[in-house]
Amino acid sequence: MSALARQLAEDRAARDTAKAVFDARYSALKADFEVRGLTGRILDEAVEQAANMLDEAVAVVEEHPAAIGGTFTALALWLLRNPIIAGIERLFGSGRHPKESDGEQD
Repeated sequence: MSALARQLAEDRAARDTAKAVFDARYSALKADFEVRGLTGRILDEAVEQAANMLDEAVAVVEEHPAAIGGTFTALALWLLRNPIIAGIERLFGSGRHPKESDGEQD
């Protein structure tokens, strides 16, 4: 057998092995689609990624509790800034002096 014929036989064997592996994976995937469907697979993947993100968020909070607390406090103060400012103005006055309307101007 020549070197070219031997190389051809090896290449065909590698091709057949790769096709067998592909067919096995394709059959498993096809069977999984029949059982769960595409929507089920997407939903499972989304739930898994959400769980991973939650685990990572918990790890960050455990490592940096003061930074997370400060961030939430700043966010709450920013969201409630108008009611807080209104309450301070009611308590101490607006700090704005209305112009006197006796006819004099500066």
